[in-house]
Order: sequence, then C-alpha cells, then structure tokens
Amino acid sequence: MRKEELYEKGEELRAASCFREAVLAFQKALEVTPSGDGAFRLLVLKRLGDCLRMVGAFDEAKRAYTEALHLAQSVQDDLEVADCLAGLGLAQRGLGELEEARKNLEKAREIYEEYDDPEGEAFALWALGGLWRAAGELKRAREHFTEALFLFEQLEDPSGIGYCHCGLGGLERVAGNFEESLVHYGTANAIFQEMGDRFGQAYSFCGIGNAHRMMEHFSDALEYFRRAEELYRDIGDEVSYAWTLWSFGTALKVLQDWEGAEGKLQEARELFTKTRDTRGMVYHLLALSEIRVFEGRREEACSLLEEAERLLVGKPFQLERIHLELYRWLILGGDGAVLEDIRRSYRKLGANFLPISPKLPLNLP
Repeated sequence: MRKEELYEKGEELRAASCFREAVLAFQKALEVTPSGDGAFRLLVLKRLGDCLRMVGAFDEAKRAYTEALHLAQSVQDDLEVADCLAGLGLAQRGLGELEEARKNLEKAREIYEEYDDPEGEAFALWALGGLWRAAGELKRAREHFTEALFLFEQLEDPSGIGYCHCGLGGLERVAGNFEESLVHYGTANAIFQEMGDRFGQAYSFCGIGNAHRMMEHFSDALEYFRRAEELYRDIGDEVSYAWTLWSFGTALKVLQDWEGAEGKLQEARELFTKTRDTRGMVYHLLALSEIRVFEGRREEACSLLEEAERLLVGKPFQLERIHLELYRWLILGGDGAVLEDIRRSYRKLGANFLPISPKLPLNLP
C-alpha cells in the first residue's frame, strides 16, 4: 500500500478507537516514507505518538513525539512545534515526569496563544488540568479544566467539551463533590454516545460508576464498571482500563467481597506495572493492605504501606501521600489530632471528602 493509504487506514482505525491496529498502520506508513519527506513523516509521527499513548506505550510515544519535534523545529514551523510539545507533555505525564511535562505543555500553550489558535490552547489547558490533577493540585486543575471547557464551548467542539467534563468529573469526585461529578460524567457520556466515541464512552462509564461508588450506590457502580470493562477490552486500552479494574476492585472491597476485590486489583496491578503507572501501583498497594488487615495479616499490611511509601519517594503525587497517611492512621491507630491534621492536608489541596469517622474498608475517591 502507498504511504497515503496506510496513513488514511491508521486514521480510520484511530477514529474507531482501534489504537493498536492504528499503531501498526502508522508504523508501516513510516517504513515506506522516504527519509527526505519530512512533512509527511512529521504528520505520521504525531499520530503514531497519539495512538502509542492511548495503549500505554508512553516511552515509545515519547520517542515518536521527540522525533516529530525535531522535524518541526528543523522547518521552523511553530504551530507544529506546539503540537509536538503538547503530545510530548502528555507522554511525559503518563510516565510520571510531571515537571518536564508541565514545561512542554506550558510552552505549547504560549505558542498557541501567540498564534491565536484557540483549539490548540484549549487542548493544552485540558492537558495541564490533567497534569495538576495527577500532582494533587486540585484548585489549579479546576482552573485549567474550566478555562479549556469555555474555549471548547466557543469552538463548538463536542469531543473537547466531553473530555473537559470528564476531567471536571474526576476532579469533583476527588474533591468530595460526588453529585457534581455524576453530572459532569453524565454530560460527557451523552456527548460520546452521540459521537460514537467508544473510548470516551468507556471513560465516562467508569467515571459514572465511581460517582455512584462514592455515594454508596454499589449496584449501579458495578453495572457501569462492567460496561466500561467490556468497551475497554474491545478497544484494547490498558491505561484507563487499569483504573476501571481498580475502581471495580475497590467497590467489591467496600462490599467485603475480598476474593472478588483481590482478583480485580491483581488485574489492575498487572496493567499498572506494564504501563509503569506509579500512582496506580500506590493505589493497588493501599487497597491490598486493607484486605490483609481483614485477613488478620496486619504485619503484611504494614509492609505494603511501606512499599507504597517507597514508590512515592521523589514523586510529586501529593494526594496519594495524604491517602497513605490516612491508611496508616486507620491500620495502626492514632488520635483525633492526627486525623484532623490529615483532614487539613486534604483541604489544603482542595479536597474535603472524608466522612466524620473514616473506617476500614475505606472508599477512596
């Protein structure tokens, strides 16, 4: 097939959320593209990076975006440079390289602003919202998601609107505003259903399930997790699917279905390990430590908390550090003053989800 045909095939597969198949098509397109055809290679490399990122191959995505960035810089095309920086920032965010990701995303935003490109600016703002969310800076995350949503609404871009609502839905859940979270995810899901965006549907199904989980509507939560699972398996996603498995396992844990919970958490752990998701591994260890407490294996539970603490060394994940302190307080015991310190730490980041008397099993947002 000609390089243009392979590229079009990759685009069709990408639009259908068939990301692994799209990767193969784009890789074949690169193989038959002469090294001197820099403009076409740049186009393919950006799309290849997008799809590699969606399947959790963040190292490979980073390499694709970096090569594309060098090509864009060589022809001095600033908007192409911005696109490559935005993609590179998202790949770095996936690898937990949040400071490098922030610099690249903010540089991309500056270029989009300079060239009056509201679509690019909205995308960069959305990506920065996710970065601040991962770092636990919930107030900053809200500002960026809200600003991105405003721009996408002005552009009448349904996909951008949907993914901003997903970002805000996740943010409101972590902040303890569960009903608002449900509204955001429901709005996003309706948009994705109309668009036929299967990945967006899976992503928002998981978000709806998590909102129900936090409101202790467990039968609804499990149903939405099952819907998300089915779609993610069909799509072949491993990044967001891992979080659906963790959420599913957490719901089962709260219901004290220890065997079912551990099964889902084990599946999540395998994917978190494969995609090198440090945050995911921390959440897995925290949940598993609870199960060990209920099994009477307190010493092993404490070892799991220590392992989680080691993973967080040198990482910018502030929210997860507070979660760890809450687990330690619940498992090892502590006085009310310590709990109030933990509450203050949550509030400082913009979260206020703790019940009056937290207890195991804990339902983390």
